Amino acid sequence: MFLFLLVIIGKLSLLDAQPKRDWDIVPPMNIPAVITGSFGELRSNSFHTGIDFATNQTIGQPVYSVDDGFISRVFVSSGGYGKALYIDHPNGYTTVYAHLDQFSANMEKFVNDLQYRKESFYVDHYFKAGEMPVKKGDLIAKSGNSGSSSGPHLHFEIRETAAQRPVNAHFFNLPIKDEIPPNIQAICIYPMDNASEVNGKNEPLYVQVVASNGQFKLNETPNLTASGNIGVGIEVIDYYNDGRGKCGIYSILLKADNQKVFESKLDGILFDNRRYINSHVDFARQKTTGKWVQRSFVEPNNRLNVYSTNSNRGIIEMLPDNTHIFQYEVTDPAGNVSTLSFNIRGVEKQPEIVSLSPMKLSASQAYSTEIEGFKVDFPANSFYTEVPSYFSVEPNKGLGIGRHFRILNETIPIHKNFEISIPIPDEVKNKKGLCGARVAKGKLVYVSGTKSNGKMVISARDAGTYTLAIDTISPTIKLLNPPQDKNYSNSKEIRFEIKDNFSGIKNYRCTFDGKWQLFEYDAKKNVLIGTFTKMRIEKGKKHALSIKVTDNVGNEKVYNLTIQY
Repeated sequence: MFLFLLVIIGKLSLLDAQPKRDWDIVPPMNIPAVITGSFGELRSNSFHTGIDFATNQTIGQPVYSVDDGFISRVFVSSGGYGKALYIDHPNGYTTVYAHLDQFSANMEKFVNDLQYRKESFYVDHYFKAGEMPVKKGDLIAKSGNSGSSSGPHLHFEIRETAAQRPVNAHFFNLPIKDEIPPNIQAICIYPMDNASEVNGKNEPLYVQVVASNGQFKLNETPNLTASGNIGVGIEVIDYYNDGRGKCGIYSILLKADNQKVFESKLDGILFDNRRYINSHVDFARQKTTGKWVQRSFVEPNNRLNVYSTNSNRGIIEMLPDNTHIFQYEVTDPAGNVSTLSFNIRGVEKQPEIVSLSPMKLSASQAYSTEIEGFKVDFPANSFYTEVPSYFSVEPNKGLGIGRHFRILNETIPIHKNFEISIPIPDEVKNKKGLCGARVAKGKLVYVSGTKSNGKMVISARDAGTYTLAIDTISPTIKLLNPPQDKNYSNSKEIRFEIKDNFSGIKNYRCTFDGKWQLFEYDAKKNVLIGTFTKMRIEKGKKHALSIKVTDNVGNEKVYNLTIQY
């Protein structure tokens, strides 16, 4: 029997099904809304919790409060959200504005004073209710590219204030135009145990979907058969009318013979639950191919609260000579829907082959093992489902110090931090800069660790191969584009490139004439920026600048310079 595939793409009337929120807000910017990232978009180890608005590839676009309220928090960091403001509103919502370039004049002065009091660029300050009131449409900031932003944009969130739970901001009154249905790219069919098969094999089957004359169809129309218990997944992306990126969808509904098997709806996501994305998607496929296949079944230890399923958590039993008609219905936040139908025929199980695979680790129970002094400890609920147990101590292959400790397979996702203990060879026990490392793609990646009883104890969250390394090289500091004679009297800022070759930069301290001065660190560009209007130095004099940069294992670099300002 050949698979029959029919795809219908269009905008259905789902206004009643979409959870629209009744809140009269103004847009956070007064430029046309161009979306580069959506709520629920799939990202590494996390769902995206807001909407990314493009800013014409520039910084400095005015950002406004969407409604009355008060500023409840201001945050400044070299990573993450960069510069961000949080506004609490009377209706129980909090709005967040992130990756900003600068705040309004009053807030900028407040933050600057706080930074000098604490002698720190980093700020995380909470305000009392009503202490910093704002009105709807008030200018609160200018857009930027701060923190871990990959380009100029505004990251905008709406949260439930009490739990700080981000909710789907697409369902509020925002001027976002979307008439494009989701784009279904592939399906994947999974045998769920050793006794199950798909098309005669005990391995997942990935089937591509192609577009033709406004419809989708399978690429080559295979004959799909299965035996035993199976699960299904779907690869799908969404676009906006004026968008520039591959965005996420709102809901996925899977039916078998017109009965609901699985449904997910991304109305909101608690921050503590975002890492469950590694169970929501086919982690191994994403890791090895870059493809984001979303599972339409729920693994035993996946506690993401966005699902409703059949009694078997989305798993379907395939019996001989029973053909099931499967239908996907994928919806974006605007109500655009794409549907996909396909058949899978049940066949007789093949004779079961005795498996030589290793023992399985429980998804919920703690586990510990030790091999030749190398030890690993997993806390309870580290895995989403049973995983093959594989641990080995291997000879050093030219990377790091001492033998290598292989922990599971790199394609296995781990939900919680676990502890690794690696014996320290006698010849390096007193060496400066000794640290942990992970072997990744033929290179060493720094991993923080602490010495304890002759071992390096590492807290990790990724399966893979671990070893020891030594970092004795100090960070580098380089002055960028200095004016003639180091005269900065007509300059707005002074810039330095700061880099570290392995463990990474932990902190920095900048002083003029022995007094702390504010410099901003852009970690993604390795740039340290001193803006003279934010510094507290007297103009018309020579000043002695000193910069000390420290890496994560304690190596330091000091750079001294005399400038005219």
